[in-house]
Amino acid sequence: MNDKPRDPLQPRGFEEAHELKNQIAQEFPKPDKKESDELSPLKKLNHKLGVYLSPKTTHISDEEHKRKIGVIITTIIILTLVISAYYFIIYEPAQEQLSIAKTTKLNELHDMYSGGLATSPNALMLENKINDARSPEEINAINILIPATKDWQSFHKKSINTNQDKYNRTMAVYENESKNTIMPTSEAMKIVNENDATILSKIKFETPNTVSVPILVSRLQAGAGLVSVGSVVDIYTNNNSTDGNYTSNNTSPEISGCTVLSIMRYEENGEIDSEYSKSKMIVKGNATNPHENTKGFSSDVLEMIKGAIVKGYDENETYEMLKSYGVKLSNYERQINLGDLDAQYMLLIETPQDKVNYVLNNMDNIVLTIPTSEAPDWMVSEISSTYQK
Repeated sequence: MNDKPRDPLQPRGFEEAHELKNQIAQEFPKPDKKESDELSPLKKLNHKLGVYLSPKTTHISDEEHKRKIGVIITTIIILTLVISAYYFIIYEPAQEQLSIAKTTKLNELHDMYSGGLATSPNALMLENKINDARSPEEINAINILIPATKDWQSFHKKSINTNQDKYNRTMAVYENESKNTIMPTSEAMKIVNENDATILSKIKFETPNTVSVPILVSRLQAGAGLVSVGSVVDIYTNNNSTDGNYTSNNTSPEISGCTVLSIMRYEENGEIDSEYSKSKMIVKGNATNPHENTKGFSSDVLEMIKGAIVKGYDENETYEMLKSYGVKLSNYERQINLGDLDAQYMLLIETPQDKVNYVLNNMDNIVLTIPTSEAPDWMVSEISSTYQK
């Protein structure tokens, strides 16, 4: 026998069992595993993907290869056209409108939140809200006027209380108009309460820094000679010339709220040489008896004052008689519609210090006007009687 010697490490019968197993396997082979119908579509899909994604490893025909390239090119062209159309027809116009809306709203914000409120927390919050907006409608819905008005009113009220003089007045300075207005603090508070941010953002309040300026003007320039001590006047110019930084053809006053501290006429207006004569003729038969009653008065107002000062006259009586002589004279001239139109006036006007040069350089052209809100009693009476008819 050619049997090989048994391996002492293997158990007995191991080789016989192994040979028997091989013999059974040869006589009764195992059936092949049937592919699941459920997995066949997946395999088909994988095959197709393999054709497109791994053309080097999967054999495809030239016709299928050309068709694949055509599909890819067509898809790229369609995607390009769709993306381009979306960008130029929808996206770019929308972004341009959004940018215009943001710029417009930011300009409005910076106009209202300027000067003392430029760094206000509300201004920064609104600016961020505008920049974060994603549509013009969202931007237009942002209201700037209401919060800006509240902020300016609060700011100005504090400023008015801080910037007032010992006469309880403050001075409103209007930006870009070179116009100053001196007013009581109560009037300034009224302006603040009755206006919104479009007006309040262009005003600032400062402590009045005023000086008294002497000016020599004609009767026409001096409010027709009807201004008196204590009158509050506005100053205009009556030509189209310019001086320095101030324009003289403004429709609003160059200076508002100036107080007339004193007023004098020329001395010759105090010279009086008056005669009143009343005649009457009495006829009796052939007899005629003329009768004439004449009263004359000649004086010089200034000389009378001088005489009273040196005790030549009773000073109290003289003062009482001549008190407000110039204003009374102007009022009588107004009532009888007859007066000295060539009269000259020396006035002492309280004006802001930075307007002194303007007043002096334009003395020949300025006109003092009396605002109806500060009208004297006679003017109030005339206006009232006119509109009560």
